[in-house]
Amino acid sequence: MKPLPTVFTLVPSGQIMTGLPSSAGVRLLAFRRWSDGRVEVDGFPAETDVCEDLAAHMDPNVVRLERGRLYVTAANGHAVYVSVGPSPLRGCVRYGRLYLRQPGNGQRAGGGQRAVS
Repeated sequence: MKPLPTVFTLVPSGQIMTGLPSSAGVRLLAFRRWSDGRVEVDGFPAETDVCEDLAAHMDPNVVRLERGRLYVTAANGHAVYVSVGPSPLRGCVRYGRLYLRQPGNGQRAGGGQRAVS
């Protein structure tokens, strides 16, 4: 498996640059891989657009599709998303966040859990 890029999303870059108007409501998970190997997400949006073919070929320790759910594991949190309908991006699906766990308030990573509906 190829190493993850320094900055990436779950949508091919060619689709992001297509000039869709902001009113199209495209929502993305933006990942950053640091030089020490850590991967962080620039926030866990309530909904995100995902190209499932691309996500299926990502490092499964960071992103995996399993039984209709999208699992995201990053240094700054863990989230589970489920399909909620079509995306405005060709060949993509809109996912809604079902669960989010982030470190915070003095808790170590893995502490504090909250279900999000």
